Amino acid sequence: MNSLVFLTSTVKDGNMSFLRGDPKQALVNRQKFLSKFDIDITSVIDTTQIHGKRILKITRSSLGKRLTEADGFMTNLPNIYLMVKAADCHQIAFYDPKNGAIALIHAGFKGLEKGIIKNAVEKMKKNYKSKSKDLIVRFGPAIGPCCYRMDLWKEAENQLKNLGVLPKNIDNPKICTYHNIEYFSHRRYVDQNLPEDFRFATVLGLKHV
Repeated sequence: MNSLVFLTSTVKDGNMSFLRGDPKQALVNRQKFLSKFDIDITSVIDTTQIHGKRILKITRSSLGKRLTEADGFMTNLPNIYLMVKAADCHQIAFYDPKNGAIALIHAGFKGLEKGIIKNAVEKMKKNYKSKSKDLIVRFGPAIGPCCYRMDLWKEAENQLKNLGVLPKNIDNPKICTYHNIEYFSHRRYVDQNLPEDFRFATVLGLKHV
């Protein structure tokens, strides 16, 4: 049996981006965070994010390889964990319980505009025979309309509904990264002239138990 794993690191866990600050420390931070949930870092998929709509299909052979730049992943294999980094942008997790498939995307203003949500749903349909009405979608922390010129929460939710995802299956806790200091925020970094522009991580996987 597989259980769904959905985790988000906090400021206390440290920076999770290899492109921000010391990459060696970021690796240590990742290992410590993942070990708390008995996840081996070698089973985690990650790549450079580019604010686009590319989503990679992950197989066993993907582990340990240098992947092309992308803003999302999908798989139907257990014990493979998908990771995206953020500091205001959405992290949106998709779960198809009927076909045992998942996807995780990084979606800011540019990604939403380019159609990464639509791409995720379409790719899950094509690769795993998923249906929109069966998808369960969960949001991680992201900047709210209180602190950004656009309501990214509403935009993402509307796109999901327009693609046939049922409103009852959309879980958005609406945690604003700007206001909630448990999470890194790029906009807070700019506004408050903070010393480091770090990133937290969201991880999604199907753990075989």
